[in-house]
Amino acid sequence: MLSFKRFFACALCVLLLLCCGCSFVDPLGGDSSLTESTEGSSAADTSSDIPSSEAENSWEATSSEEEPSLPEESEDESSAPDIIDLPEDPVDAVVSFVACGDNLIHPSVYYGAMEYYAAANGTKVNYKDWPTNEMDYDFLPIYEYVADTMKNADICFINQETLSGGPGTKIDGYPQFNTPIAMGRDLAALGVDIVNMAHNHMLDSGNDKLLKYSDPYFKSLGMTPLGYYKNEADTNNIVLYEKEGITFALLTYTYGTNGIQCYSETYIPYLNEALIRRQVGLAHALADVVIVSAHWGYEDSYTQNQEQRNYAELFCELEVDVVIGTHSHCLQPMKWVENDITGHKMLLTYSLGNFVSGMQGALNVLEGMLSFDVRKSAETGEITIENPILTPLVLHYTKEAADGEKDTGYRNFKIYELKNYTDELVAAHGVTRYEKSHGTTLKGGKFSIENLYKTVQSVIPAEFLPEEYR
Repeated sequence: MLSFKRFFACALCVLLLLCCGCSFVDPLGGDSSLTESTEGSSAADTSSDIPSSEAENSWEATSSEEEPSLPEESEDESSAPDIIDLPEDPVDAVVSFVACGDNLIHPSVYYGAMEYYAAANGTKVNYKDWPTNEMDYDFLPIYEYVADTMKNADICFINQETLSGGPGTKIDGYPQFNTPIAMGRDLAALGVDIVNMAHNHMLDSGNDKLLKYSDPYFKSLGMTPLGYYKNEADTNNIVLYEKEGITFALLTYTYGTNGIQCYSETYIPYLNEALIRRQVGLAHALADVVIVSAHWGYEDSYTQNQEQRNYAELFCELEVDVVIGTHSHCLQPMKWVENDITGHKMLLTYSLGNFVSGMQGALNVLEGMLSFDVRKSAETGEITIENPILTPLVLHYTKEAADGEKDTGYRNFKIYELKNYTDELVAAHGVTRYEKSHGTTLKGGKFSIENLYKTVQSVIPAEFLPEEYR
């Protein structure tokens, strides 16, 4: 088949010959004559322009029965048009963030972890003598059904509300906790990146010993701890975390420390307007995103108090991007808050509730895992917080015999997503026995699937819940 260019060239030749009144050769091989016959032309007409011999030769050249040879198509790749590589469109950077609530390791929780470890290793638990190896605990089975979510997030945050004093210190529970160091090992295995230590139990040792041990211990495991400042000047050193080209500034504050004072140079980051203004200002100069962990509010209350509202307004005024609330040990509302002057939007969660604990009320075992994406525009550098979701969870445990010091006897701890929780699990939960003597704490009454859903839906706006909970 003739190419378009060759067809066009042939058509042009035909047109020229027509204009000149000459005969032509069909490019496909057959002789043809023009519409106007040349038979009536005199020799003188022909010879007037071309000598007879030349005219004869010219006629022979155009009337030859031999098909004209067409030029072969070149296979030389150099004749092909150059392929231009257009620059690819810039791609936005996106980081997924997951936040987990209060991780409180009560005695029933660490006794349960001792039993998980013993079962996996074929040993027996001696509840009277502490394990000689402080790693003889296995907390991982508790997190089995949320582990993938934690590991798959680009950044995973947890409020580790009970700290470790290190080898040689007595493991203890409420009111002054000292958690097995195996908890840190297992947090790292779960993919935790950011560990909050600023809360009301950060001075449970009666001083800063827990902080001074836990801070470097978490770092040695590859995690980033928040909340320890060796002195006031150290508060100018903003904790930064970088992922996918996005720099996060991480700040943390607590309402108090259960009345325990720190008399060393260690600086405790209490909620304080002057401190917050200074640190947030420094954070904006260093980072793309500013995230605040706020340990605040009343315990066992679904409603935020006035102090929470006041500091939330301050954070919004200062254009913080996300506030992760902890401490109430139950769910509290979440919302978007907009700065009236700049239009900046802040994602505010007043409380995620507990994550793991030995607390006994139904409201203490209904909890949430926060997830959202942070997007940085490749063209403008603008930061947006997208897809905020609070996934409802239930911390399950059963009532067994109490064997150790301060032991309630709760065992078989396991976190479930609410949608996977069943009536059979409800009936087996230790909370059902506790409610008989202490009353109900869920919206709608007794501990049941229906009231678990009802409570979630009454506290968390539908826009922040997965579709199946709306």
